[in-house]
Amino acid sequence: MDFLKQIAFPQSDAHIGVLHFVMNVIYILLLPFLSYLFGALLLSLYHNRKGRKGNNEHSIRFSKDVIRHILPNKSILMLFGIVPFMALTFAYAQLLQGTSSISVSILTWGLFIFAAGSAFASSYSSALSLGGLLESVGQKNEELESVKSQMSETRRTSGKYALIFVSIAVYCLIAGTTLAAMPNKWPTVSNAVELIFSLDVLVRLVQFILLSLTITSLGTVYFIFSWQGGDKHLTTEYAEYVKSSTLPIGLLSLLTLPILVVLNVVLLPLPALNGLVFLSAFLVIFFVFLASHSVYGMLKEFTARHAGNAFYLFILSMVFVVVQLTSSLSTSTQQQSAVLAYRYTIYHEEILAKMGINLSVVTGADIFNAKCSACHEFGMKKVGPAYKDVLPKYENDKAKLLSFVLNPQKIDPAFPPMPNQGLKPAEADSIAAFIMMMYKQPK
Repeated sequence: MDFLKQIAFPQSDAHIGVLHFVMNVIYILLLPFLSYLFGALLLSLYHNRKGRKGNNEHSIRFSKDVIRHILPNKSILMLFGIVPFMALTFAYAQLLQGTSSISVSILTWGLFIFAAGSAFASSYSSALSLGGLLESVGQKNEELESVKSQMSETRRTSGKYALIFVSIAVYCLIAGTTLAAMPNKWPTVSNAVELIFSLDVLVRLVQFILLSLTITSLGTVYFIFSWQGGDKHLTTEYAEYVKSSTLPIGLLSLLTLPILVVLNVVLLPLPALNGLVFLSAFLVIFFVFLASHSVYGMLKEFTARHAGNAFYLFILSMVFVVVQLTSSLSTSTQQQSAVLAYRYTIYHEEILAKMGINLSVVTGADIFNAKCSACHEFGMKKVGPAYKDVLPKYENDKAKLLSFVLNPQKIDPAFPPMPNQGLKPAEADSIAAFIMMMYKQPK
C-alpha cells in the first residue's frame, strides 16, 4: 500500500507549509464527524437493543434520533467522512515520501475499511427509518410481516458491521497518524499489529472514545432541544429520557478528557514538542471546562440555551485537539520536511537544466563568508562554538546537519541561539558540504 508514497511529487518548503495547513482543515472536518458517527453508532445500537428487549418506545425512538442527526442523508458520509479521510491519506503520502514509515499503508487500509463501514452505517440508518414506518402500518398480512422481518435483520447486521468497521478504521487512523509523528519508530515498526499495545496509541484511542461519547451526547441534546427551535413533537417523558441518557455521559466524559489531553502531551517525543502544542492543550482543557459548566447547569436546571453553548464550546475544544495534533506532527517531521525540500530543489534544477535554463550557483564558501564567518571559526570560539568542537557528531549524518542548518535549535547554553539564516535547501547543502570539507582538511 506504499504506492501512494512512490507516486507523490517532491515538495518545496512553501508546498509543505500549505500541506500542513490543508491537513488542519481536513482534520477539522473529519475528527468531529468521525467522532460523532462512532458515538452515535454506540448509543443507537445500545438503546435499540434495550428498547426491543424491554418494549420501550422511548429507547427505540432515541436510537433513531441519535443516528438521524449525524446521517440525515447519504451524501454526508461522503462529504465529511470518505473524502476528508482520502485527502488526509494523500497528504500523509506527500509528507512521508521516501521514508520507511508504514503510516500511509495503515491509513490506506483504514480508508477502505471506513468506506465499507460507511455503507453499513447508511444501511443501518435506512433500516431504522423504514422499520419505523412499517411498524406504524396498522394492517397486518404475511407479506408485510416478511418485509418487517427483513428490515429487522438488516438493522441488526448492518448496525453491528458498521460499528465493527468504523472501529477498525478509527484504530487505523489513530495508529497511522501517531506513528507518523514518531520518526524514531519508522525503521522498527513493520506492521500495524505492533502498535496495538503502544501506550501512545492506546491513550489516543481512549481520548477518541471520550470525544465520541461527549460530542454525541451534547449533539443529541442540542439537535433535539435547541436546533431550529427544537423537536416540535417532544413529549415530557421522552425529553426526560433523552436528558437522562445523554447529560451524565457527557459530563463524565468532559471531566475525564483533561487527563487524556495531559497524557497525550506527556507521551509526545521531545522533538514533537513546541509552544503551540502546550497552548493548544491548555485551550482544549479551557473549552472543555466551559462546556462541562454548561452541562452541569443543564443537569441542575435545564435550558435550551445551555445545550447550544455546550455543543459549540466542545466543537471549539476539538478544533484545538486538531491544532495540537498537527503542530506536533509538523515539529517532529522537520528533518523529513528539510529532506523533501532539498529533493525538490534538485528535482527543480534538473528540470530547468533539461530545458536549457542555467541557474547562477552560490558556493558554500560564498555562503560561509556572507552568513557564517561573523559568528564561527573552525579552530576558535567566537559568538558561536568552534566548528572543531561541534562538527564531529555530524561526520556520518549529513541529513542531521542539514536539518540543523535549516531549522537551528539552541543546544549549548553557553552560546546564544543561532538565528535562522533563511537558507534554501540547496544553499544549506552547499554550506554543509563546505564546512565539513574544511573541517576534515587538517585531519
